[in-house]
Amino acid sequence: MAPNNKSHRRHNSGKKLVDRITPVGESKPERPLPKEGFKTVNGRLVSANDVGVLLREASSKLEAKKKRKSPKGKPHKTGPAPSRPKGKTSKGNPLVIHTNSDASDKLLVFYNLALGVNQDSLKTVLQKLSHTRIAKVRVRDLPSGSATANVWLVKRTTEELERVRKLFDGALVDGRTIRVTTVSDTQTMSY
Repeated sequence: MAPNNKSHRRHNSGKKLVDRITPVGESKPERPLPKEGFKTVNGRLVSANDVGVLLREASSKLEAKKKRKSPKGKPHKTGPAPSRPKGKTSKGNPLVIHTNSDASDKLLVFYNLALGVNQDSLKTVLQKLSHTRIAKVRVRDLPSGSATANVWLVKRTTEELERVRKLFDGALVDGRTIRVTTVSDTQTMSY
């Protein structure tokens, strides 16, 4: 450190270097015992040796210091997002809702399965756990390190598809949480 540094001068102002050196083998001089007595903290008289009270006092001083150093200026508003004006705001297509209850072209897709899942064993397990018959299962390994399975049910009703989807969605299979969705069969769709 440079000799003109304030902290350096303040630290060494008590003793000279020669006075601070102790011979090898000798112990350092003992520190004086802490003051005994009382101190006021938040208007209460407490023992000067009460560590818990002193720590709480120090932390409250730090909190007050942090509050003083907080950025000054306009406080950030927190609350609901500004509402959009009423009327047509998007330039795209309007919202279209299709209420087709026919589920004959629907299937279930299981995502995030482990690589190398056997189609026949998956079909057997799904049939036993869901108590429903499965027409076929197709498993595809993905380069991402997971596999997806397309599952066609024999009884394709909206209720049955939703029941099986809810049963397996979020299940833990081979240490992986799987996701199940209902989609339209792309083979029956015409473009």
